[in-house]
Amino acid sequence: MGSPFHDTSVLLSAWRDPNLVQGEEVLVAEMDGRIVGCVTVEDRGRELELVNIDVPLELQGRGIGTMLVRSVEERARAAGRQAVTAGTSRSAEGVAWKSLPWWQHLGYRVTHEEENPWTRSIGPGVREIRMRKDLPPE
Repeated sequence: MGSPFHDTSVLLSAWRDPNLVQGEEVLVAEMDGRIVGCVTVEDRGRELELVNIDVPLELQGRGIGTMLVRSVEERARAAGRQAVTAGTSRSAEGVAWKSLPWWQHLGYRVTHEEENPWTRSIGPGVREIRMRKDLPPE
């Protein structure tokens, strides 16, 4: 699926009430009536998987992504989930995607790396870096 910031027709064609797209819940951040970020979440039982997060390049560095991640963590905690999981990629050359230090700063720890259908769709030798943040009960 293309970026919802550039191709809303793709998003609208897959939209289901209340805010589910192809089995994933979509949450958006708004500023001055404009969508400035979105995140997709999948319920994995004891955990919530943060599938995708997107903030336009020109708005990155303002805390929008952090706010979206924190809101997913709050939803997970309120629903009694034990953790939020996420993934990022490592290139065939072994270079991690630029977001890895940001995730670690937010408290996510790397659990393992794997090859899967998503990494194979990117290219040979690409790995997914799997991350997890445990949510202690309040």
